Amino acid sequence: MSKINNLSITNLPDSMLEIKGEVAWEYFVKYEKKAFEQLSKLLEIDGFRKGSVPENVAKKHLGDELILSDMAELALQELYPSVLEENKIDAIGRPNVSITKLARDNSLGFTLTTAILPNIKLPDYKKLAKSAPAIAEVSVSEEEVDKVIEDLRQMRAYGHVHGPDDKHDHKEELPEVNDEFAKSFGAFKDLSELQTKIKENVLKEKDLAEKDKRRINIMDAIIKEATFDVPKIILESEQEKMIAQIESDVSRSGMKFEDYLAHTKKTRKDLMEEFKGEAERRARFQMVINAIAKDMDVKNTDEEVDSEAQKLMSQYPGADLARTKAFADMVLINEKILSSLENL
Repeated sequence: MSKINNLSITNLPDSMLEIKGEVAWEYFVKYEKKAFEQLSKLLEIDGFRKGSVPENVAKKHLGDELILSDMAELALQELYPSVLEENKIDAIGRPNVSITKLARDNSLGFTLTTAILPNIKLPDYKKLAKSAPAIAEVSVSEEEVDKVIEDLRQMRAYGHVHGPDDKHDHKEELPEVNDEFAKSFGAFKDLSELQTKIKENVLKEKDLAEKDKRRINIMDAIIKEATFDVPKIILESEQEKMIAQIESDVSRSGMKFEDYLAHTKKTRKDLMEEFKGEAERRARFQMVINAIAKDMDVKNTDEEVDSEAQKLMSQYPGADLARTKAFADMVLINEKILSSLENL
């Protein structure tokens, strides 16, 4: 017995796809029990506790149309991923669902409209990665170590580091730079040991900066030669992420986002437009990474994603687990691809 009959898949403009079909009643009816149980748990009727309404009473209040509607939602939630997998469709985001036929003892008719990843024509990315400038040798001068020492003195005395435009006068005296000063920052036996550790840390930071610089150069070269359009839904998603970050930052500062907009004399629409260029840059970066991962057949295991997601959840308690896993999956794939490219 086929679960979906009359399946048709049509490409639409702007990287959109239309999926039409019918779910045979014999299969569709299997969702009735679950749909009824879900809906009856939400019923609130005088004389009965919520979730404890008898079946015959619940059916009278729910009505057949509502039950069939919930059945349709359950069926499509389960069948949609299999349609994508069987037809090798790289869908993005949630589909727009339209029910075209819904009646007892009949097939469920539906139309799904979804955005899809465009066909990305990759250049010879391995050649481009190999030709990217090598990581530059880095070193740390005594002046740089002294600058960190000076910053530590100011932090210890003032609670902050003076910026170039800081006009604030302090009465507090800066601590003397000696062995005792070094010991106050941890398990350092003397000033020399603190200076050595500072030099190691600055060197590590510079190494990471050079590594990131090379990765950016590699990706910029690949993205420049890759040909594809960024679907509107992906661009808007990146813009929304950038606004969400601002909302989070503003909230942490104790200000309401509406007050922030009023203060900056901008609207949400203004921000969307302002972020458009950066959002497209981010979208192109991620889409090319994903295309390379597909070409190289690089994937994450469930164990890898779960482990990374748990680390993130411990840092951000209360975060949505599904979204955290999706983010963890992206982070791991990005690192695997960037690491592979820089080591070619």
